[in-house]
Amino acid sequence: MQESGLLRRMALLEIAGFMTVVAVMWLDEILDLPHNIFGFQATPVNWVEGLIETTMVLVCAGIVLWLTRALVGRIKMLRGLLPICCVCHKIRDDKGAWRTVEIYVKEHSEAEFSHGICPQCAKEHYGEFYQTEGKA
Repeated sequence: MQESGLLRRMALLEIAGFMTVVAVMWLDEILDLPHNIFGFQATPVNWVEGLIETTMVLVCAGIVLWLTRALVGRIKMLRGLLPICCVCHKIRDDKGAWRTVEIYVKEHSEAEFSHGICPQCAKEHYGEFYQTEGKA
């Protein structure tokens, strides 16, 4: 999914959620749901309180939408098929050059690499230094 499509979809879901909250608030204010459903003491409609609450919810919605847009803008995804060598695991880029996985991913994302060695490779390549308890 493209970034703009993801952002649009997330924004629509967030807007729908906030509009649902506003609708329930106004239904409660107008229909006095606690009185009609649970038999609590009836309260009069308070238009000023309803408007203040609606304003607060809409301000929160604006902040959430702004944060979502900022965070989605930071997402960077690798998509599609990556031609990779089955022997050395280098990846062929769009220009036909073969690059190591680390270089390719670093050029196409914000990922950083740190290197280590898995226990199987340590045992296979450095067996004389590798202890069976898993300590090198």
